[in-house]
Amino acid sequence: MPTNPSPDIVLLDLDGTITDSYPGILRCLTLALPSIDLGHLTEDQIRAFLGPPLHYTLGEVYGKTKEEIDAFVVVYRSHYFGGGEYEFEVFPGMAELIVDLANSDIKLGLATAKPIPSAERVLTKAGLIEHFDFVGGSDMDLTRQDKPSILSFTIENIGGTITEGDNANIVMVGDRKEDVIGAKHHRFTSIGAAWGYADANELQDAEPDHIVSSADELRALLLSE
Repeated sequence: MPTNPSPDIVLLDLDGTITDSYPGILRCLTLALPSIDLGHLTEDQIRAFLGPPLHYTLGEVYGKTKEEIDAFVVVYRSHYFGGGEYEFEVFPGMAELIVDLANSDIKLGLATAKPIPSAERVLTKAGLIEHFDFVGGSDMDLTRQDKPSILSFTIENIGGTITEGDNANIVMVGDRKEDVIGAKHHRFTSIGAAWGYADANELQDAEPDHIVSSADELRALLLSE
């Protein structure tokens, strides 16, 4: 799907796309996982938690019950909301691109599985929140964590429309297969950010419309010169 001329709406993932939040998330997961007997996981196994909803990874991959997951979330959030969410850096070129997108005719939304209040705090810390037309994410009770639901929620609140046909004028940019799958579900144009947290060949296997390796490459797709 072409993204030139510029799209009407651009949706950006947060962790692994705008921000390198891995250090803070790794630290908080490492502190919380022993509470549900997963303190033995390697760093590579913990890294796989970045992207998919927590309840999916803990439930489907590790067989944890709802009660165990709820208990884990309490411990994890005590660490993450206690400072871990601020342990991040903005990926090179992304802040400048976000400013330029906001100054264009494109509507700009955030579409993350992170709870909305946390996403808003991260964007505020990064000095970027004012550039977004809407911040979409999950609820604090872990509902609306799947990407198709997050995308439809964000589009609805940003004033866009998802049609039954081709929605190539809406672009989703993310670093994990869940972002690509969500975009394909709604027939959006999908762009994979190769600088994020995807496993080897994960983005290629998901087959987004484009894969970019830098903010400059992303800019060339989103903004017509």
